[in-house]
Amino acid sequence: MDEANIVELPRQFFARQDQLKGRLPAELCAADYTAEIAGFPRMDMKAHGEFGTAFYAGFPDLFHTVDETLVDGNRVATRFTLRGTHTGSFMGIPASGKRIEVQAFVWLAAQQGKVTRLQALFDQLGLLRQIGALPA
Repeated sequence: MDEANIVELPRQFFARQDQLKGRLPAELCAADYTAEIAGFPRMDMKAHGEFGTAFYAGFPDLFHTVDETLVDGNRVATRFTLRGTHTGSFMGIPASGKRIEVQAFVWLAAQQGKVTRLQALFDQLGLLRQIGALPA
C-alpha cells in the first residue's frame, strides 16, 4: 500500500464505522483483523464490532474527527477526537444528556489496503468525567 492510500485509511475506516454505528467496515478489514484497546481484552472483528455497537448505543450521534495522521511503512498513527451525546445507557451508566469530546490515539497496520491490526488508547477517565460518572 503506498503512502498516499494508507494516509486516507483511518478517515475511511472511522467514517464507515460512524455510518455503521459501531460495526466494522468489512471491506476495510482483513479476515485476521484484531483490535487491542487499552483496558479491554484483545478482540477479533466480531468482538470489536459488538464493542463498537455498545458504544454507539450510549452515544447514537457519535462521530470521529481525524485530527492528524503519520505514516510509517504499512502502519499509520492517527490522533482523533470522538464527539457525541450521552443519550443512551453506556456500560450500565444511565443517559446523562451530556456532550462528550474525547481524545484518542490509534495505530492501524494494513496489508493490501485492509486493516489487519488496530491498537488504541483513549481518554476513558475524561469520558467518564464528562458524562458525570466520576467527579470532575
